[in-house]
Amino acid sequence: MFEEIKGFTAEQIETRSKEIVDEINSADEAKLATLKEELSALEERKTQLETEARKADMIKVAQGAGTVVKVAPVAEKRTADSVRSSEEYVNAFVDYLKTGNDTECRALMTDLVSGGSVPIPTVIDDYINTAWENARLLSRVRRTSIKGTAKYPFEYSATGAFAHVEGTPVSAETEEQLVLGTVTIEPQMLKKWITITDEVMALKGQAFIDYVWDEIEERIFELADATLITAIKNAPATATKTAAGVRVLTPTAITASTIFNALAELKNAANNPVAIMNKQTYFNQFMSLTDLQKRPIYDIVSANGRPTYYINGVEVIFDNTLATGTNAEIIVGDLRGAIANFPDGEAVKFVNDPYSLAEQDKVKIVGKMYVGIGVVRDGYFCKITVTP
Repeated sequence: MFEEIKGFTAEQIETRSKEIVDEINSADEAKLATLKEELSALEERKTQLETEARKADMIKVAQGAGTVVKVAPVAEKRTADSVRSSEEYVNAFVDYLKTGNDTECRALMTDLVSGGSVPIPTVIDDYINTAWENARLLSRVRRTSIKGTAKYPFEYSATGAFAHVEGTPVSAETEEQLVLGTVTIEPQMLKKWITITDEVMALKGQAFIDYVWDEIEERIFELADATLITAIKNAPATATKTAAGVRVLTPTAITASTIFNALAELKNAANNPVAIMNKQTYFNQFMSLTDLQKRPIYDIVSANGRPTYYINGVEVIFDNTLATGTNAEIIVGDLRGAIANFPDGEAVKFVNDPYSLAEQDKVKIVGKMYVGIGVVRDGYFCKITVTP
């Protein structure tokens, strides 16, 4: 097929290629496929001619005739991601954080991104992903992006199902009596800021980003986890029309049955439970306990160098905002019973303030996350407070 193309000259290739472009506009599907194959054959012939021409030039040069023509490499096509990945853009972004002037960033992104906020460098995407991985609690709750105040219905009370024998009357009493409660979650601004000294201001590019993101973003995600813990601890023991309930246990001491007792308080739908506790509670109290057969009730599984801890087969997540010792606090539950609502995106936003400390030649960089966190499913959590 297209045998004649094997003898085409460069001029014939160019002429026929232009003809095909015109024919494509009015071609049906069958004809279009044939034209595409012909274009491919023309491209192969063009490559062959170029290769032969280069070989001929090389022979001339070797024989002392002709000159070597240096061909400039084809420039890589600019895309928003390629620019955001460049060292030049990272440095421009750092200057923007230091000064609040985004002119250089926007100049580099001209024609690739229009309007809106200044795009972050791709390296910061990695920091954001790492921050989410380290947020052991927030990363497991359900997440929404409802603007402003969010309201979430939950089942406050409901009658059960019933069996109906065909042909018998159905009484009005058998109709389900469903009462819904509504949890209202108000978003709040979680903030962390640092004052940039002259030494830090002197840092360039990647080194500056390492310092700022490690110092600010990690702390904000830690606060978000702590906010979730507070929401669980402050929930009522019994659900109301405006709050989902968190069950409460007050044992006099931690025993081998403590986690089992909490699991028994959860609703059946809470089938992916974890145990949240202070690290000291796990290592100093639970690890010394055994079951009736004198076997340890804990387990530690290591995968890829990162251990996962268990008690009675339930995964343990450490949170050192919970009390330990004689009045230890433990939360057992399915984290899907909570929600984090992000009205303005899930990433930490950074704001530059070069003015408030200008007289000290310092710059303040503020990180903030707008989020509302709350318990939205009744019976998904149980709060244990040891009360000797």
